[in-house]
Amino acid sequence: MKIHLLRTGTVRCKQFQLTGASHTLSRIYQLIFTQNWGEWMPTYCWLIEHPEGLILVDTGETSRIYEVGYLPKGGLYHKAVQTRIEEGEEIQHQLAQLGFKPTDISKVILTHMHGDHIGGLSQFEHCQILVSRTEYEMATSKKGPGNGYFAKNWPSWFKPTLIDYTDTAEGVFPRSYAITTDDSILVVPTPGHSTGHQSILVKDKDITYMIAGDLTYNLDTLKQEIPDVILINKAAQETVRTVHQYVKANPTVYLSSHDWNAEKLLQEKTTVY
Repeated sequence: MKIHLLRTGTVRCKQFQLTGASHTLSRIYQLIFTQNWGEWMPTYCWLIEHPEGLILVDTGETSRIYEVGYLPKGGLYHKAVQTRIEEGEEIQHQLAQLGFKPTDISKVILTHMHGDHIGGLSQFEHCQILVSRTEYEMATSKKGPGNGYFAKNWPSWFKPTLIDYTDTAEGVFPRSYAITTDDSILVVPTPGHSTGHQSILVKDKDITYMIAGDLTYNLDTLKQEIPDVILINKAAQETVRTVHQYVKANPTVYLSSHDWNAEKLLQEKTTVY
């Protein structure tokens, strides 16, 4: 197997999300009343070459964010996140640099359904697209827009395969979902950043690659158990503790969607411990 890293634009959030803030009131104040933004960070997708086919994890951002009406005008959205991308950075162009076309992809797995992870969906109508049932149900509910989901931007044909995690345990994770018949690619629930957030485990010989989406912003915040959330929630705290236990017990290369160090970690096969 081989994993490729593809960058589709950049994103930034308020600094408190990167360094942690233990009190909800402090987080709310910094979100609404400060302009203390963190650094611009990459938005990564991941292409897995497997004998059963090419599997893409997330589809990245889209340059449609600059179209009038694509993103909300006001509210808290623009206080929480800012994104930027050029058309040439979109997923189809990133695949082309590796010699692939969107039609070469057999499956797409979504870590979650925030815009910078599903912006390239329109390229993959031919694929099986897999997402957590919990995530999809939240995204399509009345609470969806308030939680960063904008169904109006999805392709009209979008009907994903919903994952329920019915397979066996994987280490500290009591449930999993096998993507490949050889069980070398598994999905495990990692809720917190979003209610149905999930991570992908790629097991290659003695090393596991964990494609962690927005679980934490980088490897350092995983070790400090600082989840990627706006407001601290119990699920996020429990998840980062669980994942930290997993990488301590299993040689794991931890790959976050927004970690500038991810490319080096991937190339050098640097495990967490």
